[in-house]
Amino acid sequence: MGLIRNALPSIIFIICGVALKLWAPEEVNGIFGYRTFFSMKNKETWKEGNAFSAMMMIVSGIICLLLSLTITFFYKDYPSISRKISGIVTVMLVLGSIFYTEIHLRKVFDKDGNRKVL
Repeated sequence: MGLIRNALPSIIFIICGVALKLWAPEEVNGIFGYRTFFSMKNKETWKEGNAFSAMMMIVSGIICLLLSLTITFFYKDYPSISRKISGIVTVMLVLGSIFYTEIHLRKVFDKDGNRKVL
């Protein structure tokens, strides 16, 4: 039970990333997709933000899943500790994905949302 409980957030994150990759929203909206102020500037930032964040979600979810399984294995006699550590790791990877996606968008686009000329 502890293994499933620790792995479930990672699995959900992977599924959401795959769903975002396969069914990325075409139009900027406030319901589905990677929604931050910068990613919603225009259609181009929207598409780039969603594509990049989908990949980040999948990669982060896989990393989180592997770490959660490892943590659960090493702390199998202490399920509350493994849950807390897995939860902290999950939150850190989710926040890291958002942070890294925002950095990527700012490298690709200027402050007005126009693609930078390299």
